[in-house]
Amino acid sequence: MEHIKFYFGIFGYLFVGVVLFLILLGKSSKKVPIRRKYSVNKFIAIIPAHNEENVIANSILSVKKAGFDKVVVILDKCTDDTPIIAKGLGAEAMFVNFRSKGRSLAYAIPQIVQKYGEDAFYMIFDADNVVEEKYIEHIKPYVESYPVIQTNLYNLNVEGIIPRMYIFMDAIYLRIQKALTLLGLSSIISGYGWGAYGWVFNKHKFNCNSVLEDFEYTVKLPLKVTFVEDATVFDEKPVNFIASFRQRLRWYRGYFYTVFKVNGIAKNLYTIPLIVFSGTGILSFLLSLPNPLYISIPVVVFVLHTLFFLLPLNERELKDVKWYDIFLIFFFNMTNLAAILTAMFTYNKTEWIRTPHVFKVNI
Repeated sequence: MEHIKFYFGIFGYLFVGVVLFLILLGKSSKKVPIRRKYSVNKFIAIIPAHNEENVIANSILSVKKAGFDKVVVILDKCTDDTPIIAKGLGAEAMFVNFRSKGRSLAYAIPQIVQKYGEDAFYMIFDADNVVEEKYIEHIKPYVESYPVIQTNLYNLNVEGIIPRMYIFMDAIYLRIQKALTLLGLSSIISGYGWGAYGWVFNKHKFNCNSVLEDFEYTVKLPLKVTFVEDATVFDEKPVNFIASFRQRLRWYRGYFYTVFKVNGIAKNLYTIPLIVFSGTGILSFLLSLPNPLYISIPVVVFVLHTLFFLLPLNERELKDVKWYDIFLIFFFNMTNLAAILTAMFTYNKTEWIRTPHVFKVNI
């Protein structure tokens, strides 16, 4: 029994140490190196949209203001005024009938690349996204250095408990994203604010069937994804719990679909069940604690959780969250467990459920 506890302890402390190392590395001021070796002749923004009349103008105006050479809106089974607004703002309209972001992109990207060429760089955004004004200026050195990039992400809306929970979740995710790039590993495509050269899409087709097409493409792509901290895309977060839970359930379903059905678990680093690994690591850490602390395991879990979610926050994130949110994120993450368990047994459900967007900003 003591031997088992010893090995549990090694694994548990190693897990905690690795996570803390990645967080601290990602939070450091160290920059991703610039190694210019590619030439980009134009920047194309691609925006899939399904009934996004409330927010599509924000997205189009922001990317145009940032200096994109062309904006292409993929109008997927729209029944509202999204097409009228998009065309009225000078965006190129492409009509599809899939009601699926992944399938829409799979259909549209080859046609868009054929039209604008392999040397153009294509950035994918969601219809509710807003980019900073100097976005292209910030990404260009990295685009000239790396074939596939994922830019920084942040909340468009920070008011309300649910949106602020995403600040905590994104903070640890983004710090680890940067750390992976600094270590020479591939970051993970995050659904929006990512892009690649036309020749990448021609050579490695975007053909994804899960409801988490970004993660699936990361797994299929043999090229490394480089995280760019210097350029930020702002994204509207759900404001109520039901919408948030549905979104997270979709994420986890897509994750497990990719783990079990794409390439096979052993063929790619990112198809290792990271959630299970994380849970095992935390459990091992707890089981390795001295006997007198067993009675305080809930306290240890809370302290460890607080450390993992408070340490990654940068100055802006600390400013936008409330002091009591560190308690709320603990309980919010308990609902993640419910979503994860549900997704493990329902990952074959690939029906895409749209997250409603209504938040408007002045561009």
